[in-house]
Amino acid sequence: MKCKICNNKTIVKYKGLFDDRHGYPGKFNLLECVDCGFIQTNPRLNNQQISGIYSKYYPRQDVDIKSVRTAGENMPAIDKIRKKGLIGTCHFHTKKGEKVLDIGSGVGYSLVEIKALGGKAWGLDPDDNSSKVANKLKLNFHKGFIDDCPFERNSFDLITASQVLEHIPNPLRFLKTAKKFLKPNGRILLSFPNTGALYQKLWGQKWLHWHIPYHLNHFNRKSFETLVNQSGLRTISIKTATPNLWTILQIKSWLNNVREGERDGMWDGKPVDAKRGQAKHKEKLLQFLPLIEKILGVNRLIDWLGLGESFVVELRQK
Repeated sequence: MKCKICNNKTIVKYKGLFDDRHGYPGKFNLLECVDCGFIQTNPRLNNQQISGIYSKYYPRQDVDIKSVRTAGENMPAIDKIRKKGLIGTCHFHTKKGEKVLDIGSGVGYSLVEIKALGGKAWGLDPDDNSSKVANKLKLNFHKGFIDDCPFERNSFDLITASQVLEHIPNPLRFLKTAKKFLKPNGRILLSFPNTGALYQKLWGQKWLHWHIPYHLNHFNRKSFETLVNQSGLRTISIKTATPNLWTILQIKSWLNNVREGERDGMWDGKPVDAKRGQAKHKEKLLQFLPLIEKILGVNRLIDWLGLGESFVVELRQK
């Protein structure tokens, strides 16, 4: 298979990966471009398959409507956002009075938070469960993709997509289409996993952000810049951010040792079934997680070095 970013040859990086969060059946390979380093999941899913598996497998069926409605009341202060590595939550950068399109808005927490920040919010997501919540809360929302988005073109001051680009079958078309909804002086803020991250090198095949099969695209800096150069956009800034919570989840995911076809209760907010094969010595490590969380200030150093888990990028029109 050719690289979808630069059309060069790909080779197998990892074989036989599976959904270790939500239990979607099947095994997948990761193919790495020999030139730009872009990694793609194979076989890849189309829009129809994505919509179906998100509605069935993602843990959004039992969302607490009240918690969404009151999300704006619990916004973290800016110092906590920086301290905990949450700058990759792109809608937190909303400025008062901005008209914001949040792509991949999930069940609507982001839309409520954008309003709390003084913005005007519109959301987009392919999940049926998201649509149900949006209807109940009367949020500006479209169930679908940027390709079939009915919102007004050239009208948004800010377009945000937090941890979305990795889910998109055609990332180039995604950027070109998103650009059409942007005002001439508007900006696009993206965050997505960084395959050049230090923790990716440490965890290898068990890295949290392969997230098979939901993550279709896996970017390093070179492959992302190659993509942007084809899109008619320009990069204003690019940095990395590592939410401390992600490091905790990485350790817990490894401890839970989920097998193919099983759901990991951690992602559903439920206890992890002991049958999943946790060894006793691994279980004992759980008691050290509070200590690990206290020392995760090292993540800010990792981010400063450009080796963080997630890219945070600002784009504007050329």
